[in-house]
Amino acid sequence: MQILTYLRCDGALGSPVIEAARLATGPVGAFLPVPPGDLVSAEVQRAAVRRLELAGFGTAWTNEVIGKDALLQLAVLLAATEHMVFGTCIANMWARPPQTTHGAATQLWQAYPGRFVLGLGVGYAQQAESVGREFGPPLATARTYLAQMGSPAPELSYPRLLAANGPKMLALAAEITDGALPAGGPPDFTASTALLSAPKSYSWSTSTRAPRRVTRRRSRRRCAVTSQPASTT
Repeated sequence: MQILTYLRCDGALGSPVIEAARLATGPVGAFLPVPPGDLVSAEVQRAAVRRLELAGFGTAWTNEVIGKDALLQLAVLLAATEHMVFGTCIANMWARPPQTTHGAATQLWQAYPGRFVLGLGVGYAQQAESVGREFGPPLATARTYLAQMGSPAPELSYPRLLAANGPKMLALAAEITDGALPAGGPPDFTASTALLSAPKSYSWSTSTRAPRRVTRRRSRRRCAVTSQPASTT
């Protein structure tokens, strides 16, 4: 398990649904990646998230690899817990048509209101090739996919984040989604992406380093994040 730390900009207000999701996710969550070809049984996953919930974790995130459906996995994990919030980190755009993703996300939000966040990303060329598609320009692919998902009705709205590390994708995340999901960087990188995508900022950082304890402090530039190594015991 890795620790997923994330930062929200102070003063960056969104819809009631988004603000509720921000409060529900809290400052730190568990990241539960499954490597390709090493799928874990549903029973083992259910037992794991129950232990996490009992240990006090309020949020957990799962990845998507070839051979595992991230949204179906979240349906299993949501049903196994009572209060935890779950998000995709990161659901792949090549895995399903945009309308199917939107429909599945809407169903999860209806069934578990306030406990689901959809993180989407363009992914990699091999993921496109696995479904017989050509990996095109990432920015154009993301814009088209998100547009085809359509705008959900207000009562069915769910938080939608875009995987983004570079300035152009971050700008797209700020323009047409509820925030950015930068991946693979330390917390200070998350802080920089939050500033780039302000004022509409909702950013995470997945770190391959040792788990960290994260504190937040206000700054003149809207938000900042500081971190210290945390005990792994």
